[in-house]
Amino acid sequence: MSTERPSDTNLATSESPDTANIVGWAGIGFALIAAGLYGVLFYMLYRLPSSRNELEELRTNAPALTRLLVVAASAALLNVVGVILSLTGFLAPRRPRTMSVIGTAFSAIMLIAVFSVVVVSLLMSPRP
Repeated sequence: MSTERPSDTNLATSESPDTANIVGWAGIGFALIAAGLYGVLFYMLYRLPSSRNELEELRTNAPALTRLLVVAASAALLNVVGVILSLTGFLAPRRPRTMSVIGTAFSAIMLIAVFSVVVVSLLMSPRP
């Protein structure tokens, strides 16, 4: 019988620091889906009528407004989820942080860019 204690390397977890950061990759995936939805949203907005009379008629077209609202809300929600997942992946212990930093930056820039356009358009719209 041996009285030796087991080495500490045998007790260590089997995870190596080179494992993939799944949460960071999921954040990037959600951000890419949100980017696609933002593209669809801007395409739908581009196709809106440009004259004031046609825009007034659009107010009574509930399905068109509902589609715009659903696409915008889905894109914004997926973008926020992408930011949260990327930040979570950044804070995960013993995981590479490169993809999480890229996902956080990409999602945050997209979120700031889209909502700054919304805020500026609200500030520039004439009051009736």
